[in-house]
This record gives sequence, structure tokens and C-alpha cells, in this order.
Amino acid sequence: MNMRRSNASARREKGSVLILVMWIAFGLVAIGLYFAHSMSTELQASDNRIATMEADQAVEGAALYVSNVLANLQTPNTLPNPINYMPAGQDGLGTKVGTGRFWIIGRDTNFVQSTAIPDHPFWGLIDEGSKVNINTALTNELVWLPQMTEDLAESIYGWRTNAGAQMDYYSTLPTPYTAKYTNYETIDELRMVYGMNLDFLYGEDANLNGIVDPNENDGDDLPPHDNKDGHLDSGILEYVTVWTHEGGMTSNGLTRVTVTNMTDVTELFSNSFPSFVTYLRTFQGASTGPGAGGGRGGGGGGGGTTAAAPPTSVLDFYYRANQAGMSESDFQQVEPLLMNPKTNGLLNINTCTATALTCVLGDTNIAAQILNYRQSNPPTSPSVAWVKDALGGDTTTLDKIGPLITCYTFQYTADIVGVGHNGRGYRRVRFVFDTSSGVPQIIYRQDLTHLGWALGKNLYDQLHPNT
Repeated sequence: MNMRRSNASARREKGSVLILVMWIAFGLVAIGLYFAHSMSTELQASDNRIATMEADQAVEGAALYVSNVLANLQTPNTLPNPINYMPAGQDGLGTKVGTGRFWIIGRDTNFVQSTAIPDHPFWGLIDEGSKVNINTALTNELVWLPQMTEDLAESIYGWRTNAGAQMDYYSTLPTPYTAKYTNYETIDELRMVYGMNLDFLYGEDANLNGIVDPNENDGDDLPPHDNKDGHLDSGILEYVTVWTHEGGMTSNGLTRVTVTNMTDVTELFSNSFPSFVTYLRTFQGASTGPGAGGGRGGGGGGGGTTAAAPPTSVLDFYYRANQAGMSESDFQQVEPLLMNPKTNGLLNINTCTATALTCVLGDTNIAAQILNYRQSNPPTSPSVAWVKDALGGDTTTLDKIGPLITCYTFQYTADIVGVGHNGRGYRRVRFVFDTSSGVPQIIYRQDLTHLGWALGKNLYDQLHPNT
């Protein structure tokens, strides 16, 4: 009897031990799985960090690449043609930097977007000279920007000039501040202006890549608000800048002279273009003093006026010299060394958009006339000479537009996207390069990674085939 009890007790003890061992084994397995999962997660996180570092290095490498491109332009002070460098690599899948890749998102201002949704953005640099400079534009120019109202235009102008009825508004805010009363340093300052909101700034282009993305063509399903017409209605940021100014030297180191100073112009022609001196006879006797008259062929008020007047702009110089027999090809040899008296905020007539040109002219019809001519007769070299032909005999517009335009670019934006291996580690940084000193310099950089994917759905699918 006692033996049976002893056997039963032994069996119970063995069963308890078995259960205990099983729980211990289960715990060890669970701990092993936990640590294995943790190591797998850490491995993936480490891989992501490496991809991010690769993307960062791709962006920095691209910035150096752009600097080199700008330092070695075939035609100084122009927007380089994307076919002459690799803003998206040879296959469109990015330019490789080690195991990373980069793309440079640009704009084609000659391109009229159709209702078709493109596969990817336009690749290349952005000419800041194609935009309206909000540090020089007046209210009656700003009012032509998309969705602009007269009150908002006054607020933008008033922010830097202490003008307008809204200036007291800023001091009444819960966190009060004052208007700047001096030049904008970046276009992002527009967010501080009375009456401004993100719809005005971004329009339908929520990620600022210049193309219609799926969420920008779905009505109100996903931000931003859009009208679902397949056409991108960009906001103000697409058309404005604060950077544009011209330097007194070309990017290949040649000194430029102000076209209204006939003493310097005559010296330039005598020293460097002696065979062209005869073309200056239409300006002979032109005064460069304080009372010098403007316009072609007539004198002005007192202060040393003469029968002739100095040219008011490079375009006016060509118009009058052309009448004296100077050919367009001869003029283009001299043109890089001539500059307008106004050097800030000039609009590059060879790259500007219709919106920017309308702001300068205040006339949509004439702006369309000029750009239609440019599209039908693309300039083969940077020059303002073609504007004379585009305007026909409209000397009134020629006099108005001449002092406000240029054919050269000294500031460029490189909107660079970088990814690491397998399309991971996305980074996007916008750089602004200034070449007005003769050497490309980065004067501004802004991280745009937070705006999300900017390379289009087609490239996303190619870079992430398993997602």
C-alpha cells in the first residue's frame, strides 16, 4: 500500500518537473524569439540609418556636382541645358554616388502642361531670374500673381516698405511681432504677411515639385484642395524670388559696363571692339550727367543735355545701334559686357514664365505675344535682341520692358533629391547658388524632406518594386 503511494507520489513529482521544464523551455524560446526580433528590428533600423546617410551624401555630392557645372558653363551666365549634364542620370534612375542616387528637380518654363499627368518632374536647375523679385516688385506688379488680391499685394509690398493699411495688424496678434520694413531674406517670410495662407503659397502643388501628383488631382479626398482637372495650379512660391541681382563681371571674369554710361561704353568699344565704334554715332554727344534725357533721338531737360540721349537699357542700345547698322550677331559679341543701370530684380526674358512677364508688363496680351514668339523662335544664344522682333514696332513697350529684363542668370536653384540603396533613406534639399562674384557659392539651403516624395509615382514603383 505504502509502495503504491510512493510510486504515485514519484509520478506526480516527475510530472511537475516536466511541466516546469516545459515552462522554462517555453520562456527561453520566447526570450530567444524576442531577442531575435529585436536584433532583426535593430538590423533593419541600422540599415535604414545607413540608407539615410547614403541619401545625405548623395545630396552633398550633387551640390558639389552642381557647383562644378556652374563653374564650367559653356556659355557664361546662362541656364545649363539638362542634356549637357546628368540631373537624373543617363537612365532617369538617378545619378549614382556610391550606393546612393540623386536627382535635380527643375522647371521647363517653355513647357505648357497638358491635362495628362506626367510620370516624373522636369529634371534640371531652376533659373531664379525667371521669377519676380518681391524685393523690387511694386504692388501693381505683384497683383498679377496667381490668386492675388490687391489687399494681399499691398501686404507683401508693405512688409518691406512700412506701407499699407495692415501694418498695425501684427501688433494685435496673440504673439505680436512687427513687419520687417526691409528686404525679404527668403521667400518663406511670406508666411508672416497679413492675409497669407498655405493655399496662396503652395496652390495645388503641395510638395513643390512642379507636376501633378495623385493627391493633387483627387478633389478633396487628400490634401491639398484641388479642382481635379489634371492641371497643376501652382501657388505664389512658384513665381517669386528674393535672390536676383547681376554682378559687374561675367562668370568667365570679364568686366561689364553700365550701358547708360557712354564714356565707359565708348572706352569698351575702342579697346575691345574697335570695328564697332562706328555704331555709337547714334549716341554721340549723349550726356551721362544728372539731367540726361531718355528715349531715342531726343534731348532732355537741363544739366548738360545734348541732341542725343544715352540708351536707357541694353535693349534700347541694340534698337538704336541696329538702326545705325549694327547687326544682331555683332551686338551679341558685345552684349555680355553691357548691363542695365538697374541690377537687382531683373527678369531673364529667355527663361521667364508668362506669369512673371505679365507682372512686369501689366499686360497679359503683350506677355503672351512675347512668349509665343520665343517659343516659335527659340533663341540660339542668350540675348535680348529678339525682343525687338517680338514687339514689332511697339517702341512704347520696348522702352518699358528694356530696363527690367536681362538675358543672363547669376542665381540658380538646385532642388536635389537623394536616396540610399534600394530607394530608401529619402532626402530632399533645396540649394540656391550665386555666381555674381564669378565663383559659384551656396547662399541658401532648405530641407524639403518633410514635403514627401517628389519624384513621381513611376519612379517610386521602380525604386520600390516589392512595396
